[in-house]
Amino acid sequence: MHPPTIIKARNATLWDDAGNSYVDLFSAHGTTWLGHANEQIADAVAKQLTRVWNTGALPTDSRLRATECLAEFFPSRYSVAGFYSTGMEAFEFSARMARHTTRRNRLIGFSRNMHGKSTVAAYLGWDNGDALELPDCLRLPYPPDLDEQQLLCKLEKELAGTPTAAICIEPLQGSGGGTMLSETWYRELFQLAEQHGSLVIFDEVLTGFYRTGPTFFFEGLGVYPHLVLVGKSLGNGFPVSAVMMREPLKVTSTMLPGSTFAGNPLAATAALATMREMRSIPIRERVVAIEQTITEVLAPVRERGVTLQGRGALWVLQFPPTADMESILAATFARGVAIGSAGQQIRLLPPATIEPESLEWACRILLDIITSDSFA
Repeated sequence: MHPPTIIKARNATLWDDAGNSYVDLFSAHGTTWLGHANEQIADAVAKQLTRVWNTGALPTDSRLRATECLAEFFPSRYSVAGFYSTGMEAFEFSARMARHTTRRNRLIGFSRNMHGKSTVAAYLGWDNGDALELPDCLRLPYPPDLDEQQLLCKLEKELAGTPTAAICIEPLQGSGGGTMLSETWYRELFQLAEQHGSLVIFDEVLTGFYRTGPTFFFEGLGVYPHLVLVGKSLGNGFPVSAVMMREPLKVTSTMLPGSTFAGNPLAATAALATMREMRSIPIRERVVAIEQTITEVLAPVRERGVTLQGRGALWVLQFPPTADMESILAATFARGVAIGSAGQQIRLLPPATIEPESLEWACRILLDIITSDSFA
């Protein structure tokens, strides 16, 4: 498949250089959560462009206001540990925080959890068949490779055997099939972490800011991670991420906080404008409606051996090994629907601002293609 070259985008619509339009069900890996070229966010960033772009470590009013606004989205026991440019960068800093706080080196992750593509982040979530081994980093298997109780037993054994700085987890696998574990499993995970003096790093870079319904996924579980990562939606496509820390954690200079572009005024302005825009729209109701449309329209794909897993506005279609994904993707784009894919998966990450009729139309196109005899 030769992907189209996009020259313009507005809300949930893309246009290519040949004049074709597409309903965007992927929103740039889930980043343009409030739609492409959102006017309020674009205006705020445009004004900031004429003021100041970067000041290094010097504070700016935009960063201070963004810090205050972000903290308001979290329970009072949380504060902003720092702003960064990508989810990967936020993850790396959270790992340093955990290691310096606990004075331990070991990190534990889970298969098919995506925390970024740095050496440590990628190793904790993926086996790329490169025979790479990293000391003090352990990747545990994840359902459906084994059941929840088996995983808890493995985790307990590892925590008891080797002092561990942090357990790193993505609560809904955005790149791993949309897998979620039960609320009971998460509560037991936190009990084990507390028992063995380990921190829990909750990667909400994709699930955060109402994507799955609640403001953040952990709120629906009744648990309070020590460190929470946010990004993607935070700047509506502008590169910005952040690490939130729970009391009594503190940032020290030995953790090497900050970086050249961390919390720059442009990113802080984009984040502030995005968060304000989220507050101004009925975003929870929109996410509920998105989930209802996707689950109702695409329910018949299961008859073709395709699984549909997710929540809210984050869904993964897992196709059987025999499915011709290249042909399915090409047909979907040819009929005016833009989607994301990896291997035998299609990810659906529509923006919260997508028009209901556009979402339903695009889902029906996708259903028609998946259930067509041509792709059986």
